Amino acid sequence: MKLSALKKNRKGFTLIELMVVIAILAALASIGYAPIMDHLNDGDRQKAMSNMKSLHTMLQGFKTDHGNYPCDATAERLQEEKPELNFGALTGDNSNAYFRQVYYSNANVSEKPFFALVSCNGLNVDTEGDDKLANGQALTRGENAMAYVMRKNSADPSVKDAVRASNAPLLICGIYPSATPYDGSQVAFDADSFRGHAFVLSNDGSVKDLDKILEDQEDKLVMPASKSLFPETKRGKSTADNYTVLSPEM
Repeated sequence: MKLSALKKNRKGFTLIELMVVIAILAALASIGYAPIMDHLNDGDRQKAMSNMKSLHTMLQGFKTDHGNYPCDATAERLQEEKPELNFGALTGDNSNAYFRQVYYSNANVSEKPFFALVSCNGLNVDTEGDDKLANGQALTRGENAMAYVMRKNSADPSVKDAVRASNAPLLICGIYPSATPYDGSQVAFDADSFRGHAFVLSNDGSVKDLDKILEDQEDKLVMPASKSLFPETKRGKSTADNYTVLSPEM
């Protein structure tokens, strides 16, 4: 067969055929991307939930020693009893401040359980704490990814009390960062860090994944109006307004 005949028999792809192939590949990629990325985040989620349980043990130990979880009242006592220590502020509008109180009970406690891989709105916690505590270095900006839940003092709302109810949230991981505390009924969650997941540790030590409950709201996730993180009264009314949620300092 002549070379010219061979060339005639060699047909390339037409533009339409190429477009069809590209469209098929794009469709397959879009179908497979979400579950693949979801599985890639499994390790980050498991790490976050495991660390929350470790923190629960740590906070329970503090409660045994001081009669309460970290709050304004315990901060005042600790500063009076051990004025020579300086781990940083022990009260404020972020969770880092209250978590620092645990180091007054045990300065050998690691910062690493406060870690979870979160990235939201340009703010990141992507490395574990360096365990440097002295001279106000405990749980500095970016070394904690856990939000702390506290009660509003009934006599003075500016005072933050410790959670008491066993079925009330104690820690939240995956919260949308805020410079001011959230009211319990208006908590927003980050849609990016765990791809729609957020975790809540209750006072009783149980951890709940909220991925099947949260609703999209632009770049944030929120609880639907019919649901609440907080316990109900005997008449079935949510107690969310009695609580405040402190975002990590990121």
